[in-house]
Amino acid sequence: MVSVVTLAILVLICALLASNNAVVDGSSPSSSSCVNESSNGICSSSSDQSVSPIQHKRVPDECTLVMARSGLENGGWGLFTLTPRIKDEVLNNYGDVVIQITDPNPHTAAGMSRLVWDYVWEGQLLSGHYEGFQRVYSALPGIGSLANGRTKGYNVVGGYPTEGNLGLDRDSSPGAGAFTHYGNYTWTASQDLDAGDELFVNYGGDWMKERSLNDGTVWKRTVSDLRQFGYCLDNIAPGTSLIEHAGRGAFATRDLEQGSVIAPVPLLSLSRSSLEILKERQDGTVEKSTQLLLNYCYGHANSSILLFPYSNGVNLVNHNSSQANVKLLWPEGSERIAHSLNAKYMLEMVALRDISKGEEIYLDYGIEWEEAWKMHADSWRPDPTDVKHYAHKMNTDARFSIIRTLEEQRIDPYPESIFTSCYYKLVPDAIEKLETSKQSVGTYDPSMIAPRNLRPCLVIQRRGIHASPSRKEERLYTVHVLNRPTLDAEQRIPRGHQHFVVVPRSAIIFSEKTYTSDQHLVNAFRKEIGLGDAFPEQWRDQ
Repeated sequence: MVSVVTLAILVLICALLASNNAVVDGSSPSSSSCVNESSNGICSSSSDQSVSPIQHKRVPDECTLVMARSGLENGGWGLFTLTPRIKDEVLNNYGDVVIQITDPNPHTAAGMSRLVWDYVWEGQLLSGHYEGFQRVYSALPGIGSLANGRTKGYNVVGGYPTEGNLGLDRDSSPGAGAFTHYGNYTWTASQDLDAGDELFVNYGGDWMKERSLNDGTVWKRTVSDLRQFGYCLDNIAPGTSLIEHAGRGAFATRDLEQGSVIAPVPLLSLSRSSLEILKERQDGTVEKSTQLLLNYCYGHANSSILLFPYSNGVNLVNHNSSQANVKLLWPEGSERIAHSLNAKYMLEMVALRDISKGEEIYLDYGIEWEEAWKMHADSWRPDPTDVKHYAHKMNTDARFSIIRTLEEQRIDPYPESIFTSCYYKLVPDAIEKLETSKQSVGTYDPSMIAPRNLRPCLVIQRRGIHASPSRKEERLYTVHVLNRPTLDAEQRIPRGHQHFVVVPRSAIIFSEKTYTSDQHLVNAFRKEIGLGDAFPEQWRDQ
């Protein structure tokens, strides 16, 4: 039976598609809905639309990756390499974070329609399968948001995120649940690239068709032009913060001069109410909570407007009021613009003093954020009802290298919040068997190991050791393959049908049940990053 929430989400999606036809105007994923967008992609006031060279150096000689005006018509911002790249070369060795957006409230989610329509990824592509029941989107700041899309002319491909909590466990740290566990998402060149080439991602043919887009003609920009008008994207990189309970932080990759722009901060406007989660549990109860994305947004206590920054590493810069070494500034004139929901804007992150290579980058979030965190940390106590087991730790623990069968689990069960998942994809031959019998056996292939193909499975039998084509010896298992929420329709096994397959140990992982990961903790910290006086007066609620 289809739930009320499911029907509401379907209505919302239709509404988003309809509303965004007017917003996107047939432009590429990085195009702007702003009426007064300047030719270099900055949304500015009508009196500030000229393109002028930089007033101070914002692309160091060592910089290898820049954001600048796209070579695609109406492409908005684009991403460019300043150095030649060879095929399979990693473009961002540090990796990007992935922020899972789960089960948005269909009654308020229109306030983030631009983000959903143009910038987020399907959750099942980026390991968000079990974070929500109805819908999971993955925000991927950095290359995954800045690069424009082409179906045939793409030259960059993404990998898979890793998962970890940096040792901040839910039973010992007030920072648990306040930052994403998904990170280290890297991008590689799918072909040799020349210096000055624009980077393009394949968002899929359907994605392009839905927006009436095609690959278009790309005009080449010179390296000197990119250095003059571009913004460097690799001045900072993520790492484990030096601040207790903070999780990740951003660090300088080279010496940075006082007054220099260390990072561009392109922004998407959201409504605060759009970050409400509507959780429909299996027992039929519904509860509300707040998206983790709030912790990565800029805002003001007296405004219902939020701004999501989506360039490399900028939303990993932590708060430190006494040691702040950067500030956020609007490009001259743009702070006067009127606000438009779901539009794009731009800030610059500027060094307050000389910053040394390897130094952590700090921003002053403001007194309201500081007091909110202090109150949370002082009053925080572990919730005894919260589950205290992590799938990512079990997946790297040698004690769990041999998977227990269902029969063995009756005597020695896994934690209640943990279950087994398998990488498996139904091929056409297997799909045909589903339609003609009540039981079938599939065939596993190593190419099936990809996040999209992850699904629950029950381990029926542990078999012998098998030598794979790579000569690696692995134990085999017979598993009963099941469905999961958000699984593609063609991959769903009909009710009442049993589908079995033999898979190696490398195709089985431990997963956490929906709503049991740290980002769903009831006592997790939630607060936007304060912009203080930089937040335009006219955007505050009257």
